[in-house]
Amino acid sequence: MITGDESGPSATPGPDWERVFPDADHAWRMGLRRCDPAEFLAPRDRSGTVLAERARWLAEAPVTYAALTPPAEPALAETVALARALGAGIDPTLDPWAQTLALGRAWECDFVWMTPAGEGAHRLTGGVVCFPSSWALRDKLGGTMAGVHGPVPGLNAALSRQIETFFARMRPGEGWARENANYSRVSDLNQHPARPRPQLDASVTPDEFWIRLEHQFLLKLPASGAVLFAIRVEQVPLRAVLGVPAAVRGLARLLETVPEDAADYKGVLAARAHLVAVLRAISSPGGSAPRTIRTPPTEVP
Repeated sequence: MITGDESGPSATPGPDWERVFPDADHAWRMGLRRCDPAEFLAPRDRSGTVLAERARWLAEAPVTYAALTPPAEPALAETVALARALGAGIDPTLDPWAQTLALGRAWECDFVWMTPAGEGAHRLTGGVVCFPSSWALRDKLGGTMAGVHGPVPGLNAALSRQIETFFARMRPGEGWARENANYSRVSDLNQHPARPRPQLDASVTPDEFWIRLEHQFLLKLPASGAVLFAIRVEQVPLRAVLGVPAAVRGLARLLETVPEDAADYKGVLAARAHLVAVLRAISSPGGSAPRTIRTPPTEVP
């Protein structure tokens, strides 16, 4: 969902940019905090454009954006019960695949289930992901957390054991949230790898730089023991960060210190020297945003 300012479809308060971009070198961090499940999962897009786009992708290519394996069915039943308790009109008598698609149309966020697989591991067994950040749900299906994160340079070495330990210790009903920042040259919510888009490089202008902020949520389900992992995507223009000097410095420092392989994975390697120079100029004493920056429209394409 795009909520870069109060004129956007949801008109909710903006992100805590100093938390998203602290004044610290790049590091893979869990950064979890408590979060009320009902608050995270509640509708935020008053215009209905997010649900309309989700319905579109699920109608056009359901097998691309949704998946369900037999081990996920107990978690599906619990999740549908949760959604119904929060007001979603999903018929629990539908077959499991139809319930999965209905849940994907009812919630604004993407979601997957990480199901206990023995030996302290969890596997991705199903879910609905209409707004992926350059990854495909079908490619991750059946993978452990380590396998899901395998393409991310350095993340498993830093966090794999911590993540599985946290999953094991989670108490049912307690919600946890964190943010993860990605970057893009376009504002599309659906950035599936099969959909071509322009890449970030040294020619990018500040107007074309979008922060693709993932608001991530974790909830252990009581009966199945599966972890519901949900993601709200917020596409935010760079302009939204420029009024927070500490966050501008934090973003510049992060881009400057991220290892080359991780910068390549995040899609900013070819653009980062240019972006860091722009951000450093803005955050310097007397610095200001380049005149070429304008606020892009906050509409779902």
